[in-house]
Amino acid sequence: MRYIDANIFIANLIGNSRLGEAAKKYLEAVATGKEAASTSVHTMIEIYAFLKGKKLSEQKISGILKDVNLHGVALLPFEPDILIEALPMVNKDWKLGGAIHYVTMVKNEIKEIVTDDRHFDNVDGIDRIDLALEARQCNKVKSNNLDSQF
Repeated sequence: MRYIDANIFIANLIGNSRLGEAAKKYLEAVATGKEAASTSVHTMIEIYAFLKGKKLSEQKISGILKDVNLHGVALLPFEPDILIEALPMVNKDWKLGGAIHYVTMVKNEIKEIVTDDRHFDNVDGIDRIDLALEARQCNKVKSNNLDSQF
């Protein structure tokens, strides 16, 4: 089971030129059961805040969040103890959202995070899955396979 950060959902929603297609393919793999993934209820709040910043109506945001939940991603609770444990991490150069994701992962024994956030590169016990890098490597392998055929 992997944990999905808000930036993956947002990249998919906005069609981000660098990450959007890879995010879309990954979320489709989750939706079809090829991948198992979870995220925090806090992630939905981050997506809500992003969309609210785009001046979308509550009804439009609600519809988008319903669609996001159709991807089959398990929603993990955002409980008070997670926030309490995450708050001191801000004094150690963590953003609060990242700290909440980290604590949620630890509490749920999740070791991999799908994120564009490089802050997770040097976190003990956590492996960051970089979808953009995976997509480039996959395209390179495909290209090399084509080259070897000629």
